[in-house]
Amino acid sequence: MRILDCHLNFGATNNGEPYRNCDTFEELLAELDRSGIEGGLIRCGYSNTVGVNYGNRFLAEKLAETGKENLFGVWAALPPFTNETPKPEQLPGLMKENRIGALYLAPQAHRFVVDRLTLSGLLGVCCEAKIPVILNTSCGVSMEQIYQILSWFPGLTAVVGDKDAWPNARKLYPLAYTYERVYLDLSYVMDAGGIEDMTGRFGAGKLLFGTAFPERYTGSMLAVTRTAAISDADREMIFGKNLERLIGEAELV
Repeated sequence: MRILDCHLNFGATNNGEPYRNCDTFEELLAELDRSGIEGGLIRCGYSNTVGVNYGNRFLAEKLAETGKENLFGVWAALPPFTNETPKPEQLPGLMKENRIGALYLAPQAHRFVVDRLTLSGLLGVCCEAKIPVILNTSCGVSMEQIYQILSWFPGLTAVVGDKDAWPNARKLYPLAYTYERVYLDLSYVMDAGGIEDMTGRFGAGKLLFGTAFPERYTGSMLAVTRTAAISDADREMIFGKNLERLIGEAELV
């Protein structure tokens, strides 16, 4: 079955943290080939360390060079008030042109305030166009901020993950129960029987396979997902069909 990863990174990703780095796009492709992952959503660390526009542009160029149909970028998104990045209404068209499947928020790295005033223009467009937005504590957005964002924008298509890996359930389940378009990134799910429990509660349609490579090894969640006591149909949805559907639902014109 096709395996698509919702949480991949390359390029100055570790920021001094004591885990493996993945400096180049080519290293990332080699790891995907080695592990049998056919594609997914890719963030570029340069958007945090060098600059948002540089990292976003670099990612788009690398995607264009490889031409692989299952690879999609994730651009860093900023509130529009400083005119540093394209206006929110321009994003759907630019994302389509550059094979960008989602946006992510990194308020700590990019130094903006998480409030309704700051985010309304950007996330309003994302809600309308069904653009997936990555809300993950590994990007520097707190779980409290994620809860606030979803209360302000309940129709947002959000891919939520929590790096503080245990217990995921207490933090993630309220969001999955409450918001129809919240999907859970499984990269950091370490609860015993977590995938089985989530599948039983919400259905496999809300779950996205992810590895958080290179911070975590691709084999970890591959093994957990392959051995989870769920049906093959549910496993196929988690491994790739759900992410494929989310990317396809975005109205990028």
